[in-house]
Amino acid sequence: MLFLAVCFIITGMIVGILSGLFGLGGGSTIVPLMMVFISVYEPSFSANAMHIAVATSLFVMIFTSTITTYSHHRANNIIWRVAIPIKYGVIIGAILGAILASFLSSKVLKIFFIIFLIYAVIKWAVKSFSKKSKSNNISQRIEPKMALSIIYGGFTGAIAVLLGIGSSVMIVPFLKHKNFTMSQSSAIAAAVTPFIALLGAITYIVTGLSDSMLPKLCLGYVYIPATVGMILGSLIGVPIGTRLSVKITPIIQNIIYFIFLIIILIIMLVNS
Repeated sequence: MLFLAVCFIITGMIVGILSGLFGLGGGSTIVPLMMVFISVYEPSFSANAMHIAVATSLFVMIFTSTITTYSHHRANNIIWRVAIPIKYGVIIGAILGAILASFLSSKVLKIFFIIFLIYAVIKWAVKSFSKKSKSNNISQRIEPKMALSIIYGGFTGAIAVLLGIGSSVMIVPFLKHKNFTMSQSSAIAAAVTPFIALLGAITYIVTGLSDSMLPKLCLGYVYIPATVGMILGSLIGVPIGTRLSVKITPIIQNIIYFIFLIIILIIMLVNS
């Protein structure tokens, strides 16, 4: 049990650093690791593995994304006039995604998650390492129109709640396409993630209360021991990631983020 507690805390630290550095809520890290944990230590609950992983991820994300948003706000990294319209769309999309998630099996959610990661890796590679991307600078930034922000935010909210991920994997490429810097994109993504996490977590808790085939110490589909350990670890990791986000060059950030997505994709494919 002590070993697992340490693993959860270390995972939380990693999630916190990635959250501060890239605006990630942590879902793309937590979901695969929770899948591995369940397959090794709680194989009898594999039928609900993806629901437990997603729910736990969203609950942890409430705290990590809120702390990250506060840190970025203090550092003046968030452009609120861009973040607020996206937030409105995210709230609508998160509600719709949460309703849809209750009708899907863990296997279907897992397939969607893998497909989404493949899409994210390809899109990120094309955008981040293209000649056009390397030549862009901050003076060329184009702020998206409100209607587009709301629509894209809605799509992001629905996908994020379904898969237990933060908004970074969707919003950061979207804003970088508009020539926002990595720090600005990550900060805006972090600012809208708490709404996704809160709505999604509540839904998974409520729908999981009626499921009797869950491990002990679960609140709905949320696995409490993992949640507590990861939140404690994230309190250490988030400030580190936020400081790194303004010190690491955009090129290095792109490389780190791309490698991170590849690793997570491999873990999910191996565990499928």
